[in-house]
Amino acid sequence: MQNPIVNRPTLSDRVASVYQEMFSALPVINGQLVYPQMPMTQLSYFSQQAITRHYLVQLQFKTATNVAPTTVVGHLQQDAFGHLILKQTNQVTTIVTLELLRSIQRC
Repeated sequence: MQNPIVNRPTLSDRVASVYQEMFSALPVINGQLVYPQMPMTQLSYFSQQAITRHYLVQLQFKTATNVAPTTVVGHLQQDAFGHLILKQTNQVTTIVTLELLRSIQRC
């Protein structure tokens, strides 16, 4: 038997979500800020800066309309074949394609 109260969002989560929606110039979907689409040249430049300077970055992936985008945080690396790899933890890695990214930000 499952406790129904556990699955409900806390009051602070709801307040934070409503606050973001009210005072943000960016659109919000399901409590997730949707950052504007960055040009490919900017995505490429920022990803190379993140790799060479070992920045902790936040990547937001493209999604369908009216669907909250996926946002992940980690360190970008490049393998011998030129593929971008996001190291989130010791166990979790993500292969990243610039064409699937909406934005990249330094944390």
